[in-house]
Amino acid sequence: MTMDTEPRDELPRAPRFEIRIPLKYRPSGATDWREGRTENISRSGVLFRTDRLMPLQTALEFLMALPDPIADGATVICRGHVVRTEPPNPDDPRPAVAATIAGYRLTHSQGVDPPTTDPRRI
Repeated sequence: MTMDTEPRDELPRAPRFEIRIPLKYRPSGATDWREGRTENISRSGVLFRTDRLMPLQTALEFLMALPDPIADGATVICRGHVVRTEPPNPDDPRPAVAATIAGYRLTHSQGVDPPTTDPRRI
């Protein structure tokens, strides 16, 4: 009996950046926005704290006003889906949701107020 000790061809994990900013999100198709706060962001996803957990694979839309100099005052409108949840931690009593960023676009509105255009048209 032999053990497979060959390294697997896994893609390296995208670097995470600790960026703690307000975020608005909603399950795709919902009309009401919910509030959360990011813990970290990468090119492929976001981890945020919220009062409501969602089932894995829930499709989401979310808005983030990225700080200068990252996006020059722009709001990023994203779509993705829930890939993981985490329990509360000592720094924040709310659970966390990890979501992919499957698509996005930038708008130059101030803050994270929902845009007048429908973000599902990303």
